[in-house]
Amino acid sequence: MSWNQQLGKKFNKELILKEIFLHSDISRGDIIKETGLKKATVANLVNELIDENLILESGEEASTGGRRSKKLKFNEKAGFALGVDIGVNYIYGVVVNLRGEIIFEDVQTIHSAAFETYFERIISLIHLLMNKVPPCPYQIVGLGMAIPGIIDTGGNVLDAPNLQWKNIELKRMLEEIFQFPIYISNEANAGAYAEFTFTQNKEANNLLYLSVGIGLGVGIIINGKIYQGNNGYSGENGHTILNLNGKTCTCGRKGCWEAYASEHAALKEAENLINETSLTLEQLVQYADENNEKIRKLFQEIGFYIGIGITNLIHTFNPEKIIIGNSMTKAQRYVELALLETIEANTYPAHFETVSVEFSSLRGQAIAIGAATFIIDQFIELSSS
Repeated sequence: MSWNQQLGKKFNKELILKEIFLHSDISRGDIIKETGLKKATVANLVNELIDENLILESGEEASTGGRRSKKLKFNEKAGFALGVDIGVNYIYGVVVNLRGEIIFEDVQTIHSAAFETYFERIISLIHLLMNKVPPCPYQIVGLGMAIPGIIDTGGNVLDAPNLQWKNIELKRMLEEIFQFPIYISNEANAGAYAEFTFTQNKEANNLLYLSVGIGLGVGIIINGKIYQGNNGYSGENGHTILNLNGKTCTCGRKGCWEAYASEHAALKEAENLINETSLTLEQLVQYADENNEKIRKLFQEIGFYIGIGITNLIHTFNPEKIIIGNSMTKAQRYVELALLETIEANTYPAHFETVSVEFSSLRGQAIAIGAATFIIDQFIELSSS
C-alpha cells in the first residue's frame, strides 16, 4: 500500500469512527450517506473497527425488503481516560469512559503550597484512579491534566501564579513514572473543551469558557477548535487591566480583572467586611443564604466585575455562547443577576442580541473531564492509523 493510500485509509477510518461516535446507533447506509464514501470502503473499515473493539453492532434497522442491517455504536468501554484538575488547595481526579462519562471521582484538599507536596499527592491520586479502571481492551488510554496557569505546547508549566509554580517540566516528570500518554493543558482550555464536546453547546462553534476560581482564565473555541495562540498562551484574560492604579493582583501587577472578579477577590474582600480569616467560598455562600447583606452585596459586586470583563470578551470575540464555570458556579444565584444586567447595560445591542451567557452545566467536573477529553481525542486519532 502506497503512502497516499495509507493516508487516505487513515482519514476515512477516522471519519467513520467519528461519525459513529457522534451518532448513536447508526447504520452502514447512513455512514455512506453522511461521508460520501463507497459502500465497499465503509464495509471494510467498519469490519476493522469491530475487530479492534472500537465499535459494536447493536440492534437491527427496519427492513426495506432485503436483509436487515445491524446498527453500529461506539464502544465507549473499549478504554478509559484519567483526568486531573489541579486547583489551589485541591486536586480532583476522574476516570471517564471514551464518551467522557465519569465512572469514578475523587477530590483531595491540600494545605501546603509547596510543589513537592502537590506532586506527591498527584502521584498518589493517579495510582488511585488507575486502580479504579475496569478491565477492557485498551485499558488506560492516557492521562489529561489541567493547570491554572501558562502551559507551553510541551506540557511545561511556565507560570502558575496562584499555585506559585514556575518553569516546571511537569509532563516529563510524569512520563518518568507512568507509561501511558500524558497531556497537560491550561484549565480554562480544558473546561471549554468539555463544554463544547459533551454538552448541548456542540452547535456553538464560537464559544468561550470563563473559568472563575481562585484565578480567572478564558478557554477560547473558534470555528469548533481550541484557540491557543502562537505559543499556547492564549486566554490569560484574567490579567487584562481594568484599572492601572487598582488592586494588586497575585501576578504582582495592579488592576487585573482577576483582582476584582475571582474567588480570591471575593475571599479577600470578605475578610475585611466581616473581620474573619481563612474563609472559604462555601462559607460565603452560606452567609449569603443566611441573609448576610454585606456578603450578598459583595457577591453583587463580584457579579458586576465579571460582567464588565465578559462585555470586553463579547466585543472582542463576538461569540455565540459564553459559559461561566469553576468554583464561582457555587455562588450563581448571588452573582448572576448583577452579571447579566452589567452585560446588557454595556454591550452593543447587535452583540448582546446574538450571544448567550450561561453557567456551566458540568459545574466543578468540567475541567477534569475536558483534560481527559484531550487524551480521548488523541486515542481516537491514533486508533484510526
